[in-house]
Amino acid sequence: MVLKSTNAFEIYKKVEKSGDKIKSPYEVISVILNQLHKNIHLMILEIDKKKAFKISRRFENLKETQKAISKYFVKCLTTIYSLQTSLDFEKGGKIATNLFQLYEFCRLQIIDAFRHNKNDGLKKSYDALSQIVLAWDTMEK
Repeated sequence: MVLKSTNAFEIYKKVEKSGDKIKSPYEVISVILNQLHKNIHLMILEIDKKKAFKISRRFENLKETQKAISKYFVKCLTTIYSLQTSLDFEKGGKIATNLFQLYEFCRLQIIDAFRHNKNDGLKKSYDALSQIVLAWDTMEK
C-alpha cells in the first residue's frame, strides 16, 4: 500500500462531506482523485470561457470567470497537496515516487495554466490523471 491511512481519512473528511463510513484507504484516495479530476476539468472549461469572452469583447463576464478559475485553482492545489502527503514512500517505493511525480506535474501545469490562461499543459495533466483514476478504480475492484 502507498498511503498513510490516518492522514488520508482526515483529508477525506475535508474533501467530501459524507455520512457514509469509509471502508478502505483506497476509497478515500478514489474520492480525492476524482475530485481533483473534476476540478481540473472545470478549470479547463473556465479558462476556455475566459478566452472566448476576451475574443468577443464581453469584458463584463471576465470577473466572474476569473473568480471561478481562482476557486478551481485553489481546490486543485489543495487536493494535490492532500494526495502527495498521503503517499507512503517506505511501503510504496517506486509506485509512490511515480505518483508523487505525476501529482507534481499536475501541480506545475495548474500553476502555469492559472498564470498564463493556457490549457495545453492542463489538458495533458487531465489526461494523465484520467489514466490514474481508471487504474485506481480498477485496482480497488
